[in-house]
Amino acid sequence: MKGIKKMLTLKVALGWLFLLAVGFLVFSVITGGAYKQKENKQSYSLVKYIKQANETVFLNVGVQSIETKANNTTIPWTKIGIPLTEKKAVIILNFEAKLGIKKAVDVAKLSENSYKITVPKYDVIGIALDKEAPYQLYDASGELLSYSTSDIDTGELVTKKLSNAKQKDYLKQYKDQMNNAAKAYYQALFSAIDKNINLTFVFSE
Repeated sequence: MKGIKKMLTLKVALGWLFLLAVGFLVFSVITGGAYKQKENKQSYSLVKYIKQANETVFLNVGVQSIETKANNTTIPWTKIGIPLTEKKAVIILNFEAKLGIKKAVDVAKLSENSYKITVPKYDVIGIALDKEAPYQLYDASGELLSYSTSDIDTGELVTKKLSNAKQKDYLKQYKDQMNNAAKAYYQALFSAIDKNINLTFVFSE
């Protein structure tokens, strides 16, 4: 008799466990699996330096650039290309070059209402990709035997083109425009203090 009672008690317990398990599964489905295993994610950052900046942008130059690069397989131990092994990529870049100064201007008083503004050498402040169409892979092609040729690293191509060093030519090309922009900027700045102030500008080479 006791054995029967134990079996009945065990069956009832197992039945309740089964019902609880089914209920938990149904509840999880209904709630969209809200109860999930907790994830422990951590992120660390390190401030490498803090530096005061006196950068002033005088000109934003919108640029569209078409860049082409080709790779081919060469004969071992030589630089001689094997025919029909070329891979080529053409990308279109849209970006903005920010031109100005990275140092503060020097202000020297000449007389009561006269000052000399010495503008330091112009520099590339930075590069900003176009938000809507930063760059586009215009063409990527390979010749008949190009399967063994390495693919073009378009990311590297974009990075090199967007380096500040590549934009130095714009400093010479738009020097006059930057001079005018600098004059207008500091004249407006000093006029807000005293409209009778006269400014003389000297531009560093």
